[in-house]
Amino acid sequence: MIDVANMSNKVLIREQYKNTDNLKLRKSLHEKYSVNRTGFQKWMFDQYPFCAGMKILELGSGRGELWNNYFENDTLQNLKMDILLSDFSDGMTEHLHRTYSDRGFFVRKIDITDIPFGEDVFDLIIANSMLYHVKDIDLALSEVRRVLKRDGLFFCSTFGTNGMMQYLYRALDELGIPYDHESNISFTLQNGMQLLEKQFDRVERRDYEDALEITDVEDYLEYIYSMASLQGLDRGNYDILLKYFNSRKRNGCLHVPKEYGMFVAGL
Repeated sequence: MIDVANMSNKVLIREQYKNTDNLKLRKSLHEKYSVNRTGFQKWMFDQYPFCAGMKILELGSGRGELWNNYFENDTLQNLKMDILLSDFSDGMTEHLHRTYSDRGFFVRKIDITDIPFGEDVFDLIIANSMLYHVKDIDLALSEVRRVLKRDGLFFCSTFGTNGMMQYLYRALDELGIPYDHESNISFTLQNGMQLLEKQFDRVERRDYEDALEITDVEDYLEYIYSMASLQGLDRGNYDILLKYFNSRKRNGCLHVPKEYGMFVAGL
C-alpha cells in the first residue's frame, strides 16, 4: 500500500534523506531526460536578486547543489554575502559541512518550524522543493515571515498537482495496484498562493515549463522506488510497471508531464 500522506512524515523523510543517494538519483532523472535544457535549478538560481552584503538563509538545502553548480563566479563571490545553508536531516547537514564549510558558507541544522534566529534577520530566504514535506505549513511560513526583513523576499519552489505524481497515480489506478488516495501534501502550486497570503503582503507565482522524455523506463522506476511517499510500493510490481510504461512509449520515449514553479513573497 502506498501511503501518500507520508509525504509529511518526519520519520520517513529523515530515513529518505539520511544520506544523499536518493536525492542524487532523483535529480539525475531530471538532468538526463528534461525537455527544458535550462534546468529547474539554474532557472531558480537566475530568479534570485543577489546584492552586496545580503544575509541569505536556505532552508532544506539538501546536498547544496544550487550553490555548487551556479555560485562559482567572481561577480557573485565579490558581493560578500553571508549565506547560511541548512537542513533538518543529520545526513544532509553533515554533507553540507563537508562540502561547503571551507568555501565561505555557514552550515546549520534547522527545522523550518523552529528557526533559531530573532526577527528581521535575513534579506533573502530560499526553500526549494521542501515545503510539501512540512506538516504544519502555517507554522513554518510564520517562522519564515518572522526572520525575514521588512524589505526581504522569500523564494519557494514546489510542484503542481498536474505533473509527474498524478501521471503515476493514473497508471497505478489503471493497473489496479492499490495505494492510499488520501493526501496531505501541504504545499503545491495550486494552494501555495492562498497559504502564503496568510503571512505575506505580496505573493507572485512563476511557472517553469518542462516535461520528461524518458528513453530508459528503468531509470523512471528507480526514481519512483526512491521516493519516501512510495516506500510501500511492492518491488513485485516492478515488471508490471516496466511493461506498462514501455508500452506507453511513442517514438522511443515515455512522455511524463511536469508541473514546477516557484512563489516569490514579500512583506
